Amino acid sequence: MVSLAAWRELYDGGSPSRKLRAEAPGRLMRILQITPYYEPDFQKGGIVRSTSILCRELVRQGHSVTVWTTQAPEGRHASPLHSPMDRGGVEVVYFRNWAGGFLFDEFMLRRVSDITKYDVVHVAAFWQLFGWPALMAARRRGVATVISPRGSLVMVHNRAREAWKHRAMYWLYNHRALQQASAVHFTASIERDDAVSLGLTSPMFRVPNALAAEDFENLPDREASRKELSIEADQSVILFLGRLDRRKALDVLIEGFSRAGPIRDRSVLLLAGPDDGVGQDLREQVRSLGLDASVRFLGMVDAETRARLFSAADLSTLTSHAENFGNAAGEAMSAGLPVLVSETCGIAEHIEEYGAGRVVPVEPQAIASSLNEMLCDPAKLAEMGSRARSLVTDKYTASAVARTMARAYQDVLSGERSVESDWLNGG
Repeated sequence: MVSLAAWRELYDGGSPSRKLRAEAPGRLMRILQITPYYEPDFQKGGIVRSTSILCRELVRQGHSVTVWTTQAPEGRHASPLHSPMDRGGVEVVYFRNWAGGFLFDEFMLRRVSDITKYDVVHVAAFWQLFGWPALMAARRRGVATVISPRGSLVMVHNRAREAWKHRAMYWLYNHRALQQASAVHFTASIERDDAVSLGLTSPMFRVPNALAAEDFENLPDREASRKELSIEADQSVILFLGRLDRRKALDVLIEGFSRAGPIRDRSVLLLAGPDDGVGQDLREQVRSLGLDASVRFLGMVDAETRARLFSAADLSTLTSHAENFGNAAGEAMSAGLPVLVSETCGIAEHIEEYGAGRVVPVEPQAIASSLNEMLCDPAKLAEMGSRARSLVTDKYTASAVARTMARAYQDVLSGERSVESDWLNGG
């Protein structure tokens, strides 16, 4: 039970500050990142991995970074609670996981009493109330706050009956939190457009997710990888890597694959990732379409297996209904794979510009046509893979993204608006 004294800690410090500190600190900053899950709970999705890459790189560039997070109930690590520990130079504090990372515990309220030791508080806990005490304390003490919706705004636009809770929470709490933030961070233009359509007027900047491109520079031998997966020499391999959930539109991808004609008959579709509620439906769809021999469900894969899949594959797909960025497509491009992504993925904005793949609507025939076009021309496919690597090198390396994020933080503190942080109309 949260004590009255702990609540007083949150409000301690007198009347709310009405502006940020008068002067920005030097180039090096003290940054607090708040996210429901952090490494090593990578099974919780791309946000965990991209946040980890960003935080480690910010430390390498000289900044001090602290992460407040929780341990996933199904996680395999047993890090001590409430005590700082080092993960790649990042100070990480794990709090108790209440309601799936939704709520905060008393120790969180105690820690916000020294929130002024940080220059920037960056919160990615959008639907969760986990970051609420830090946001409130920071606003009262004049500490800069940044919020990353990380694709959550698409739920506000969702008119389905089951999305009513997200819409209600947004208009009751989240919209106000975003409006009161010093700035709002988006990973892609498509996500920022969603915010504008909801009437958000806060300063907004865009910095993409960071990718650990070096992890995919030396892949396993392709022939050995395909042999281990029982892939024939003349078969094309189409890869999906990610959680099996409704937002990924895997039913549409499977239907598109079934319509791909001659390409389908000499191709294998690999679906690699944990089941997030739709696995059984997808298996039944595969059986009904007579694709049992062509579609394989691989389940959750580790880093070593992921590298083998990239080595064995000919192209990677991410034809989701909505992705604020699309880490899986970015990692595939890092490995030199061309990609087929939907136009509702944030990472799509540079793919056709670079010739790194194809961008399609979430529609079976469009997917089928692009699969046929890409796989029927091996030479062109290889060229796309090379261009995909160039795209990652130019836009998404960890060092470049961390520098841009740090510059955005400095913009928030100083009131400047740097070009590289892509502020909307100057913020």
